[in-house]
Amino acid sequence: MRAIVLIPWTIPTIVSARMWAWMLNDVYGIINELLIKASIIDTPIPWIASNNLSLVSIILVDVWKTTPYMALLLLAGLQSLPQDCFEAAEVDGIPFRKIFMNLILPMMKPTIIVAVIFRTLDAIRIFDLVYVLNCGNSASATMSVYARKHLVDYADVGLGSAAATALLFVIAILTVLYVSFNRKKLQAYS
Repeated sequence: MRAIVLIPWTIPTIVSARMWAWMLNDVYGIINELLIKASIIDTPIPWIASNNLSLVSIILVDVWKTTPYMALLLLAGLQSLPQDCFEAAEVDGIPFRKIFMNLILPMMKPTIIVAVIFRTLDAIRIFDLVYVLNCGNSASATMSVYARKHLVDYADVGLGSAAATALLFVIAILTVLYVSFNRKKLQAYS
């Protein structure tokens, strides 16, 4: 089961982006075909070509691609929790909701913090999925796509380098702020 769940994460991003671009195509995409056959929509929807839907499509594909990684991180955190606490809570007859809120969630905070940091940094620096799916559409371009566009397409090395450097500083500042904000929480559980 774990291997099946990890399949979206193990597929190279370019391959999965191309696959989703075909599936979300408004003319021959399977998503529109299934929605039309299920009578949910009447006409095909331009998922990637529409300025309003392209960002939503990219977010959904990115969530599909990265959810297995997050699940793997959280599963590793769950498996590292001491089992004697849960056994004692079961013997005492404590309901699962209270076990989850008072034992599991507090002990999982360090793992959740690390997972959120990884996912946030990954989402900020995303390039390949956005570039392949929207083909340079500025409505859903990320900072990495913007920097690449100026460096390669417009040959504006100054602006492209400045954008890439600004992205580096944003990632560094967010990481430092997040880690320093959660340092006390991380030290309390170590």
